Amino acid sequence: MLSNVLEAQIVLLGDNSPKENVNDGNFELIPAGSWRKGLQSPHWNNSHGPSKLTGDSRMALFKGRMYSSVPVGIIESNILNNISAYSKISEGDILNWGFGADSEYDCNAKVTLSLVFGENERILAEKKALMGGDLKVQHFKGVYKVKKKDAEGGMPFVRATLYSNEGVKVFLNYVNISVQAPETNGPNILNATVVSTGVKLKWEDNMETKMARYNVYRGEKIGAAYIKIANNLKSLEFTDTNLINGKQYHYLVTRVSGKESSKSPVVTITKIDKVKPKPPTNLTTNVFDTEVKINWKKSVDNDVKYYTVYRGDSKGENLQEIARQLTKNSFIDYTPSKGVENSYIVCAHDYSGNKSEASISAKAKVKAVFGASFSDLILPMPIHNKLTSNVWGADGVLPRDAENGIEDPEWSYWGGRPVKDKDGKYHMCVTRWPANATKGHWEWPFSTVAHVVSDKPTGPYLVKEDTAYKFGNGLGHNPDVVLLNDGTFMLYSLINWEATLFTSKSMNGPWKRLGVIEVDWKNSGESESRSYRFYRNLSGVQLEDGRFLFVTKAGAIMRSQDKNPLGPYKVLSKPIQGNPIIPEKYRGSNYEDPVIWKDEVQFHMMINAFWDYRAIYLRSPDGIHWKFNPGTAYTPHNTAYEDGTQTNWYKLERPHVLQDEYGRASHLSLAVIDVPKRDDLAKDNHSSKNIIVPLTIHKRIKLLNKKKLDKNTKNIKLLIQSEQGFNAQKDIDIKSLRYGASEVVDFGKGCKVTKIKRKGKDLIVEFDGKDNGITEANFAGKLLGRMLNGELLIAYSKLEN
Repeated sequence: MLSNVLEAQIVLLGDNSPKENVNDGNFELIPAGSWRKGLQSPHWNNSHGPSKLTGDSRMALFKGRMYSSVPVGIIESNILNNISAYSKISEGDILNWGFGADSEYDCNAKVTLSLVFGENERILAEKKALMGGDLKVQHFKGVYKVKKKDAEGGMPFVRATLYSNEGVKVFLNYVNISVQAPETNGPNILNATVVSTGVKLKWEDNMETKMARYNVYRGEKIGAAYIKIANNLKSLEFTDTNLINGKQYHYLVTRVSGKESSKSPVVTITKIDKVKPKPPTNLTTNVFDTEVKINWKKSVDNDVKYYTVYRGDSKGENLQEIARQLTKNSFIDYTPSKGVENSYIVCAHDYSGNKSEASISAKAKVKAVFGASFSDLILPMPIHNKLTSNVWGADGVLPRDAENGIEDPEWSYWGGRPVKDKDGKYHMCVTRWPANATKGHWEWPFSTVAHVVSDKPTGPYLVKEDTAYKFGNGLGHNPDVVLLNDGTFMLYSLINWEATLFTSKSMNGPWKRLGVIEVDWKNSGESESRSYRFYRNLSGVQLEDGRFLFVTKAGAIMRSQDKNPLGPYKVLSKPIQGNPIIPEKYRGSNYEDPVIWKDEVQFHMMINAFWDYRAIYLRSPDGIHWKFNPGTAYTPHNTAYEDGTQTNWYKLERPHVLQDEYGRASHLSLAVIDVPKRDDLAKDNHSSKNIIVPLTIHKRIKLLNKKKLDKNTKNIKLLIQSEQGFNAQKDIDIKSLRYGASEVVDFGKGCKVTKIKRKGKDLIVEFDGKDNGITEANFAGKLLGRMLNGELLIAYSKLEN
């Protein structure tokens, strides 16, 4: 690899390799992981609008870039007068300039770059068009010769003007400004080749002297500081043997003759090998209630980039990848199979793309039994027509059933609660926006709520009305349907960032707007900056006394003061994140997107941990005091079809459930996306949809004891009720049944059957009350077992008749 572009310069701004970047020309001085914080660089100033507004989240730092999302945003550097080697500008000086820019989406974005000398603005690049939406930085560069008036104005500063439309972020990735200084020239040609021992560098220097010595530098990122890997070399060549195969490196050389010269041209090269890395060793497991921690000793090779974990059955067969790109030497499996041994292997992957042989396997069996977690209820999806790959999507979601849930190549769908109405059909009020809208997935703030209908619970759902309601032109996001006690419906929708309620006698509408929810959150302990969480992503139920209970975006519970659904609402609990009711392994997740429902026995809640790609499930006697249920509610691994085909969606969010006439959850509705949200762009092959997954439905059981159950109850009598598709007298594996507190039943313990008796179509089952595990902390008893066909049997009862 050869480079002969001269780099002789005095850097005023930006790339100064091998030294640190100058004056934050790469915008990395201030770490900015979130654009919402509006973080600013001390070396730059932003302004926009007639009043020159500055310092807000519309123009700020984000992940090593400066962005503007206003129509015209101006970004100005400080005056570049802090470089001792160049403190006075002169007529005739030649300035090198360069910058990189990009647009988040294709919005006809443009950028202008200028140097400003006093009152004199000199445009270097004028309204350069940015492609946008392709995740690629566009680079611009040139030279400028200083004029007499420029010199009179003094040292310059940089002005970048970013032009945007529709609130799209336009990024300025870096700016480089330097003064050509031939007297500081370094070696003029640098060549790099891969050899068996590493990378061999050769250079030429047209300013070589007998006293000249050379330093060699290596970096892993252009624009950042390099490390010195050789110094005071007499020869014009050097072989770097201390490198990691597969890694990309940037090299440069300087001359030392009294002073150190400017850098040579920079060469970029990678040494690729075809040798598999050694596998990890010493695989061990730690077993928890529903999780397995896998530990291993890292590969002895130094070129390993990451590790992949696979899980198989007890024989080590049917291996499936469950984690990849791990850089640590441990991983917690939150979704192991229950009741059987799980086998695990780990493979190492190096920077050259080679994969090691598998490690020696390790096996583990979790303590909980099948049926302990909500995810155990998830069943394979039926196939309506056929699985097809002739649809949008990443490889992991192909082939799939496009008729499951709702899907349309012209629309991105995102979250809706299925409801069976009196017409016998299944309805959803579901969020959607045009798939080819400018901002791709991030068009969701301008989403509308459509009314869709299906003859079957799993779909296909077809659009009946483009907008479920007329108010606000149908705009809305994250709708949720509340089933009212009188059999009618209430609809929550976030419209213009306001929690808006509607009511209707039918899912077919018309929907009458009630107004906006009022929340008394001042005494909740929540900061004002987070008070928005009491209005967004709400899910609700109506209580028996007519009042309303909502779970908020972050999992806090609030209840209306009376029967008015608009409130005011009083906040009754803390958010889920950090809440001591959640086990420590799950407590630190960032939770949002809850759903709440109630049946004949108890209240249920599911909430999504969006950073961790999983959800948790909780139960409550009153909707206020909650108990964590072991394990996960769902993960991306929980979407498979009846023929065994597995899909691997990047993320599952916005959970909802379809309830039957007894309030039981029969199906799980999920918004799914095939790639990270930032990668779902306009006019691409990615999008989102809603899927509907069938669940194992709780059986209906009734406690026949006259006294409330406690730990001293000696005999427990239950009535298991038959219903369509289930014969309590013929379908149950009686010996498998266990009843008691979930804390014991979930781990294979609890009360055993002593006697059964038929009663009409139903079955009375008596249990020995010993070891029921019931304490004052319990509000329901759990029944677990198997059907004769091997299917799961699960039910709950209240603890008193």
